[in-house]
Amino acid sequence: MYSTADLRLEAQVALERVWFVQSLEETERTDLTLSLRFYIRPSLFVQAFLGQCSGSLYLALIEGERRIFGIDREGGEWHLHPYGAPDRHEPLPEGLEPRPLLKFLARVEELLLQHDLL
Repeated sequence: MYSTADLRLEAQVALERVWFVQSLEETERTDLTLSLRFYIRPSLFVQAFLGQCSGSLYLALIEGERRIFGIDREGGEWHLHPYGAPDRHEPLPEGLEPRPLLKFLARVEELLLQHDLL
């Protein structure tokens, strides 16, 4: 099972290797949860939240105060909140394992370049 330690380790790798990540902020932490922000620019960031007991993982690209893209795992099932329609839930059977944060950031990179978000 993906743990808060796994997420923290992947976050450190992302901070060192992902060109568009400017900074990392830990916004909340308990023994069983972790919430992180990866800043791309002041009003654009990736939010990651892991609930270790439930195995829930929420990954979202946020612009201003709203999600513009996301991928979540709830109850062992992955779903996508597509760019342009982030309120929709679309099944994502292939998921993002084994390194969900880095795979999500690769998708974010594609969106940043396609939609000139930088």
